[in-house]
Amino acid sequence: MKPPATILASLILSGCQSMQSDDPSLLSFRVPAGSTLTLNKAIEIPAGQTHAMIQSGRLASESGRNQYDLACRLNFRNFGPRTIEPEVFNIRRTEHSEGWESRPNFYFYSSEMLLNSEKGTDIISLECNTWTVPPSFNFSFADMQQTVGDYLTFNFNFPGSGK
Repeated sequence: MKPPATILASLILSGCQSMQSDDPSLLSFRVPAGSTLTLNKAIEIPAGQTHAMIQSGRLASESGRNQYDLACRLNFRNFGPRTIEPEVFNIRRTEHSEGWESRPNFYFYSSEMLLNSEKGTDIISLECNTWTVPPSFNFSFADMQQTVGDYLTFNFNFPGSGK
């Protein structure tokens, strides 16, 4: 291959790589391996439910939630009523999705962190989502932190952070 063709091929291939950021306020942020999520204070799981909903830094009910504002839901395997005590959960994987909930009116964005507990708590995930009209708003991990307020703290394991 001639040198100009080699340079052109390198530029094209480098453009195909995903741009990742270590800034949680950017949409290109990816959660580093070894990161955790801390439940800072006890939360109540209502009777007949397997989750707790947090919106605008406060616990909310499914029916009391504003679907157009970002909300996050801690999902568990077992039903309430019960109390989940403060704990640090390991983030196993994150998944992001978006799509039409009801075309052309409602578009959704969702991020889910699959979690596990070293204490044996039956945690499944933290799922955050919102609807928009029309698609115009996606959210970052910084937005998620603001939504969960002081109930939860994201602890990202950045390379070289000593964690």
